[in-house]
Amino acid sequence: MEEVVPLKEEDLFPCPFYDRRWVQILRLVALPLTLYLSDIISDVLLAVQYYSSGETVWSSWTVGVVFSSFIIMNVSSAWLNRNEAKAKPPTIRRGWCLLYLLQMGIFLEYGDLFVKLWRREFIRVRGVSVLKNMYNLPILHMMGAMLQSIPQLCLQICIFATTGQKISALKKITMALSLLSAVKAAVVLLYYTSSLMVEKLTGGLVARVVLVIIWKLIEISARALAIGLFASAFKEWVVVPIGVHWLTMMFVTFCTDEEDQGCVEVFFSGLAMALDTATTIKTLDHKRRFWLNTVLTLVGNVAMVSVWVSQRAGKDWFDMPALMYVVFGSVMGAVIGVVEMVIRGEITCCSDDTEDYENANVITANKDQEDGENPSDAEEEEDTV
Repeated sequence: MEEVVPLKEEDLFPCPFYDRRWVQILRLVALPLTLYLSDIISDVLLAVQYYSSGETVWSSWTVGVVFSSFIIMNVSSAWLNRNEAKAKPPTIRRGWCLLYLLQMGIFLEYGDLFVKLWRREFIRVRGVSVLKNMYNLPILHMMGAMLQSIPQLCLQICIFATTGQKISALKKITMALSLLSAVKAAVVLLYYTSSLMVEKLTGGLVARVVLVIIWKLIEISARALAIGLFASAFKEWVVVPIGVHWLTMMFVTFCTDEEDQGCVEVFFSGLAMALDTATTIKTLDHKRRFWLNTVLTLVGNVAMVSVWVSQRAGKDWFDMPALMYVVFGSVMGAVIGVVEMVIRGEITCCSDDTEDYENANVITANKDQEDGENPSDAEEEEDTV
């Protein structure tokens, strides 16, 4: 059972203000919630702008992405909190149920986080005090990024490439917020599902987090640009390269991992692989899947944008710059991903042959030492020969 413990001095970061209650609330509640609301509000305002200009189809797609993700996130929040809700009094459970019906589950999550921060409710994880139930919001926001932020970014790129209209200030803000929300969700989820969570605030930790931020910024933007441009020319056929990517990852996962062959495991593996078709998260835990996902992403991005450029035949000024950015971003994303895997220790710089050679040398040295300590045994062996 999880033990709620107060913060100890050795658990605090060197920065004197970092562990202040108001700084934690600002960092973990106020800023993320503001970004989330800004992303939603800007999308809704953009849908209204499309509707006002008579573009009802684009308006419906824009607002549909927002509300579908909103509903799924609330249902997921209710499922994640099902065990905690059982321990609450009946009155509180009814209140929670009402909030979920009103599609306000995400605000309930932030309210619960605010209370935990105010009361300083921490649990001991690998010798370090961390917030209790801290994984819900990272999971929900990553789900929101997959269902809203990244699709919205792809949709707006598709609309721009299809219509050729000048990008309004509101659309620029919407696309920037969608990209920022997706990058933030990916970085936070990687932070809380790796050893970074329990490391002290040092220069090395900051450098690694900055590297992950740059990686996700390049990777997600290049992926969204490739998908959006391909969709602008081939519409619903965009599901083919994404579907092939997902099915390949699922097939390899099912064939190589016996633990993922049950019905429930296959379902969750499908969700994880769907996530990795947009940005590398789950496959970082498995070297073979990481290499496969990296190659599929790189080849898929370059193929989609190359087909799009060849179909357009240089019709607009942004064709070649878009091609160059997707190729550059895909290659850089793959390179930084390999660097992250090396830092994690999943990929070693030394080959297996080198390791075998070193092990053979160690065994030979030990044998020579044993022979030196027992010369009579060595002489007996020579006499026998």
